[in-house]
Amino acid sequence: MPLDPGGYVVSDRPPQEATLSRSIPAHPNPDMLVWARETARLSVESAAQRLHVGAAELEAWEHGQAGLTVAKLQNMADLYRRPLAAFFLSERPDVPERVRDFRRPWRAGQYPESPNLAAEIRRAEAQRENVLEILDLRDEAPSGMWRTPAAEHDMESYARVMLDEHALVKRPGPSGKPTDWFFYWSSALEEVGVLVVTATRVPSAEADGFSIAFDPVPVIAVNGGTHFNRRIFTLLHEYAHLLANTSALCDLHEDSRTPRDVDRLEVECNRIAAEILVPSAKFATRPIVTQASKNQENWPLATLREEARVWGVSPEVILRKLVTHQRASKSFYDAWRDARSEDDRYSSGSDARANGGGDGLRTKVRNLGKGYVRSVVGALSEGYLTTYETSNMLNAKVDQIPKMLARARVPEVD
Repeated sequence: MPLDPGGYVVSDRPPQEATLSRSIPAHPNPDMLVWARETARLSVESAAQRLHVGAAELEAWEHGQAGLTVAKLQNMADLYRRPLAAFFLSERPDVPERVRDFRRPWRAGQYPESPNLAAEIRRAEAQRENVLEILDLRDEAPSGMWRTPAAEHDMESYARVMLDEHALVKRPGPSGKPTDWFFYWSSALEEVGVLVVTATRVPSAEADGFSIAFDPVPVIAVNGGTHFNRRIFTLLHEYAHLLANTSALCDLHEDSRTPRDVDRLEVECNRIAAEILVPSAKFATRPIVTQASKNQENWPLATLREEARVWGVSPEVILRKLVTHQRASKSFYDAWRDARSEDDRYSSGSDARANGGGDGLRTKVRNLGKGYVRSVVGALSEGYLTTYETSNMLNAKVDQIPKMLARARVPEVD
C-alpha cells in the first residue's frame, strides 16, 4: 500500500464511505487510541480540543467506554495521521524510536516534541518507505555511496570529493545565491542515496533538522523556516550524523565543555560539516587568514559576508573557521553570536531572488525533495507505478505530476 507523504497511509475507503452516518458505532482497541495520540505528541486536552470533543469524553473512549462513532474515529485518524485500520490492531506495533532529542544545555527549559515535528518525522519515514518500495519494484539495490569506507581516515575530504563529483550542477561560486548552494549540496546527497526533505511548521527553536540513519536509505530533513545558509549547514551537519551512524534531532548547538556524549557528538558533527563546506587547507591560504593578526578582536560583517559568498556558507561559519585558525578569539565569536541578529549571522548578502508568486507546487516539491519527486515520477514513466499510486506518493492531483517533475529538474528551490 503506497504511503502518502502528506499524511501517513493512503486510505482504502471508497469516496462514498466519507458520508457514513455519524451514528454508526466504532469499537477500536482502546489502547491503540492512546498509542496513536501519544505518538502524535498530543495531550488529551489538546487532542480533544482539535477533535471538538470534551477531554473527559476522549478519555472515556481511551478507556473502552461506548459512544465513539466511525465518523469520530475517522477524525482521530486524520488528526493523528494514522490509517483507520491501525485502531483495530490487537497490540501496539513494535516501532523503535529513530530520532533522539539533543538540546542546547544553555537554553532555558526543554522543548517537548511538538505534534508538527512528530508528524514531519513520520512523513519522512513514509517517504523513505516509498523509496524502498520503488527500489524493490525496480529490483534495484540502494547505492549506499553516501557511506565513507571504514578504513578512511580523512572522512571529511573523502565526503567532500564524493559530493563534488555527484552534484547535479557546477559549484556556484561567489556569485551564487544560497538557494543555488543548497541545491548543489542537496542534489549531491540525493545522488549518493540520501533522501533529503524539508520539514514545515517546525519552530527553529525546536529543531534545525533531523536525520534518520537507517540503512539502506537514510533521511535528512532541514527546517524550511530557517535561512538557506542555515539549512546548508544543517544539511551537512546531519550528514555527519549519518557518517557517525546515529540519528539525531539537532539545533546545531555548540558546547564542548559538557561531559555529555551527545554534546561532544554535536560539536564533532559541526566540525565535520564546517570542514566539508570550508576545507581548512584551502581556507588557510585565503587573504582573510594570511593577512589577519592572531586572535583578532574585530571582524566587520561586510568582510565576513564577502568571504562567506566564496564558500556558500553563512558569516557565522566563516567566523567560526577564523577561531579554528586562531584569527579570531573565541570570546569575540561568542559575543558576536549572542549580539547579532539572525540576518547578520546567516545572510551572506546574496539572498535576493525573483518573487515566484507563491507557487504552491514549487513549495510542495521543495518539501518532498526533488530527488524523491524525480524517483517517484520516474517509476511512473517506467511502468512500475500507476498514476493513482504516483498521485498518492506525491500527495498531488494527477494533472499536477508533470508540473512537479518540471520543478524537480531545476536548481531553483524556494
